[in-house]
Amino acid sequence: MRAPPTPLEIGHAVFRNIVPLAGILFLGWSAPAVLALYFADTLLAIAVIFAGLLRHFMPPPKDDGWAARANAEAGYVGVSLFLVVFFAVPLGVPLIFMLAGTDVTVRSLFADDMFRVGLVLQAIAAFWSGRDLYRALKVHTPEELRVKRRFALVLLRWVVVIMSTHLGVAFLLGRFAPIFFVAVYTAATIFIEVDPDRFLRAFNADADVLGPPPGKAVPPHARPRPSPPARSPEPPPEPSGSRAGRWRRRHKRDR
Repeated sequence: MRAPPTPLEIGHAVFRNIVPLAGILFLGWSAPAVLALYFADTLLAIAVIFAGLLRHFMPPPKDDGWAARANAEAGYVGVSLFLVVFFAVPLGVPLIFMLAGTDVTVRSLFADDMFRVGLVLQAIAAFWSGRDLYRALKVHTPEELRVKRRFALVLLRWVVVIMSTHLGVAFLLGRFAPIFFVAVYTAATIFIEVDPDRFLRAFNADADVLGPPPGKAVPPHARPRPSPPARSPEPPPEPSGSRAGRWRRRHKRDR
């Protein structure tokens, strides 16, 4: 089993993830901008996972030159971004209700220097994360890297924020509602870093998503059974009139 986190690890997770919320409360950061950056981070993380899996299952050609290889790499990114569009619709529509009590628009978000800088930093972080995933998939399978688990954690973290919209907080708190949703996202992130298995079990995740802890041996009953040794084929019957057949019948009668 996964060892329980130490108080130092818990404190580090809390301190690292609470910085944006503290910036909103004490430094005047824009809560809608931070919330939109969390949404962008979710989509970028999903795009990285898709691109890594596409490259793993459809590796680029090695003998067609660098142009074909670059074209394949660009294709992975393009297809992954195309797939993310389908996630952006159901995951992004609730963001409209989260910001309903504010006067924030897409234009005002991109006019915010903090939002633009944060978006660039997230894109750089996604690039390095994708590079690390590419390299890891060269020597490990997606099951060994627990990619399905990683995808579930990224997706469900934002789902928690979406679920909190059903509490009617956006209409009760008005322009202060984004602060509440940032706090929910922060709490979910800390929960995931401290005890990801419990977080997944709260959503009734199956064993395929939870998986065995890293480094744990596969139980004996789950190991594939060795196939029985192949039996040598029986020699074909010899003709009754052959010398060897007559000798064997005579020797059998003598016994």
